[in-house]
Amino acid sequence: MTGNHTWPAQQGLVLSDLHLFSGRSEGAACMRSIHSLLNSVQILVLNGDIFDFRWSTLNDPYASIAAAVEWLSTLAKKRSHCHIHYLLGNHDCCRKFTGELNQLAATQPRFHWYEYSLRLGSALFLHGDCAHRPMNQQQLNEFRELWRGDWQRGGLLTAGYRWVDRLGITRRVHDWHFPRQKTVERIAFYLDTAAAGWRQTIRDCYFGHTHLPFVNHEFDGVRFHNTGSAIRGMEFNPLRFETRLEPDPPPAQAARR
Repeated sequence: MTGNHTWPAQQGLVLSDLHLFSGRSEGAACMRSIHSLLNSVQILVLNGDIFDFRWSTLNDPYASIAAAVEWLSTLAKKRSHCHIHYLLGNHDCCRKFTGELNQLAATQPRFHWYEYSLRLGSALFLHGDCAHRPMNQQQLNEFRELWRGDWQRGGLLTAGYRWVDRLGITRRVHDWHFPRQKTVERIAFYLDTAAAGWRQTIRDCYFGHTHLPFVNHEFDGVRFHNTGSAIRGMEFNPLRFETRLEPDPPPAQAARR
């Protein structure tokens, strides 16, 4: 934004942690449930772990990546009125997939992707895996490196993971490891090291990863919001937001940029 213009408000929606292709996911049903909501926004933020390459039930990793690209391509075509912003999470940051995202962005002008964070006006979006423990940018990058080369798990491990969910163990572990205040403090610690001065410009911070939804948890003058998860037994919590951004230029102007 430049000058003193006040651009019209744009409506956005942020969601995360669909974990599509995992047997634990109810992500497809969750997306169907917000069909009308998706029609009413101009911005869609997919805030990480939209796909789950580690626990995919598809035939092989290449099939999972191809299905992910097809899902995003179809979404972009159906939601041509939307700018779609895709942020990577730890479950969908594998190198082969990010190469495909570059190609998708080249063919879909309203599709954009980011490795760690996105700022839209006074709203900041990040996946939230920096909340595993207090991390700076280098430590988060090292954590992600363990996932970038990660490959699909076998059927026995996948089945075992589903039973862990059904017994409620996953939820109890998340409740224990991600208490709300401590989680928000870890997010703020990461941002202090990775984005100096962020507190002066950011009013709302949206993240996922922990699968424990909440809204309007205020810490040091910033409101924090968590978008939950589509994992069975958890709560899906897509959130609306509003931002003021410069509108798209006419095609002739865009061509000159």
